[in-house]
Amino acid sequence: MVSFKDEDNEQKNNMLTKKVALISLYSNEAKDIPPLASLYLATVLTTNGFGAKIIHKNANAIDSIISEVVDYNPDLIGMSVFTGYNNKKSVELSKSLKAKGYKIVWGNAHPSLLPEQTLKEPSIDFVVIGEGEEILLELVKNLDTPGQYYFIKGLGFKDKKNNIIINERREFINPDNYLIDWSLINVEDYLRPYFSNKYKRVLLVTTSRGCPFNCQFCYNLVFNNRRWRAHSAEKLIENLKPIIEKYKIDALRFLDDNFFVNKERAFKIVRELNVPYFAEARVEYVDEEFANNLKETKCQEIMFGFESGSDRILEEVIKKGTTTKDTIRAVTLLKDSKIMVSGSFVFGFPGETKKEYRETMEFIIKLLEINNNLSFSCGWYLPFPGTGLYNKAIEEGFKPPEKIEDWDKFDRWLNNYKMGWIKWDYNLPVKYSRRIIHLVALAHKRNIPILKSILKWRVKNLNFSFPIDIYIFSKLRNIYLFSGDKNIFNKIIRWLVKQVIKVNQILFHRLKT
Repeated sequence: MVSFKDEDNEQKNNMLTKKVALISLYSNEAKDIPPLASLYLATVLTTNGFGAKIIHKNANAIDSIISEVVDYNPDLIGMSVFTGYNNKKSVELSKSLKAKGYKIVWGNAHPSLLPEQTLKEPSIDFVVIGEGEEILLELVKNLDTPGQYYFIKGLGFKDKKNNIIINERREFINPDNYLIDWSLINVEDYLRPYFSNKYKRVLLVTTSRGCPFNCQFCYNLVFNNRRWRAHSAEKLIENLKPIIEKYKIDALRFLDDNFFVNKERAFKIVRELNVPYFAEARVEYVDEEFANNLKETKCQEIMFGFESGSDRILEEVIKKGTTTKDTIRAVTLLKDSKIMVSGSFVFGFPGETKKEYRETMEFIIKLLEINNNLSFSCGWYLPFPGTGLYNKAIEEGFKPPEKIEDWDKFDRWLNNYKMGWIKWDYNLPVKYSRRIIHLVALAHKRNIPILKSILKWRVKNLNFSFPIDIYIFSKLRNIYLFSGDKNIFNKIIRWLVKQVIKVNQILFHRLKT
């Protein structure tokens, strides 16, 4: 770890008085994800003699956060902000805290991608560009000596005349020098059920940073400069094994953007930790040996970025480096593995036609006909600043927000933002695509022929009119999958759905024979 052994006593005493509040806001869906970025930063600060307090709260709990900050009375407040949701809340919180006299630094993807725009907000004093461990450490060390700000690589700030200064980028760190101190949070708060509640105490962790591939829509192009860095297998195992044993963790979910870049390392980690797991990979990694290794190491779910059902989009637009044949091969090889295959699709890339959107929808059905143990995460393209497709989106009509808080509307789950780069009417597809995909996945998994037929017809014809069936089946799906047995009504509905599925399957079988 970085240390300051050569500082004189006066400087050391001054350093030891410095405290940093690290704020990470979450939405309701993400409350169980540990604040990993803040954890890495807090570990560095406390290891080097500074105070650090992690404040991980719902984005709507502004008053509670402010009260906690005031009680702690830090010298600096750090905020972790990703592009999109919570941008507005983060600005509101920054303004409230700035009004109380605190110095504020923003880090993570959004200020790294748009440092100048971020610093135009009067309440933000500093931005950290890229990995924050060493930058934040140097900033805290020199917080009272503004003349030193100019020499901190990776820092953005405002000088005495309020001019925005962006220093040169910092070199990437060695991740093995910065392993998490898990004692800085209550791990119990972040253990969650997963894999259809098969495992009750699942911890979400990360073992690497970045991705070496060239996907033109991904923030990794700029934030990580296509550089993949990772904790060594030995260091990571040493860090996680005691946590798994202490908290009786029965499964792990690896949040790495690409866990299997180094397959030998990845499989060594999961063999040594010896618990069921979820991870992400790329479809071209999958061959018989890879599939067998996944099964042998207790993989429960593997996620791929399928992205599109159009080879033109994959090759020419997003430069994914894979084809639809690669996807079909991976899904086919994993068919009998009992491993859940998850795939992400993105609609509405700049230059995508309505015909190519339909190709993707039909491709999803084709994959389910090959392997019904599939689930999907689907959303519409988000123009991350600095990526290859960002400029293309601007050329096609996208008008980027002028203020950082206005990025808040870019939420791929709500899809309530104007997509000026799309040249066809996307309103109904935005409204119904995700619902249809969730329903068609359920119809194949539970083998409900009538639902499969209805949805296949809708997709083939891109017909979203009179969507009564979509609303009814979506409601029943949510009750069947997610409601549990909270009351007698839910119990009856769940029972009825199961009976309908059984009857439908029997009738379909008889018709076939």
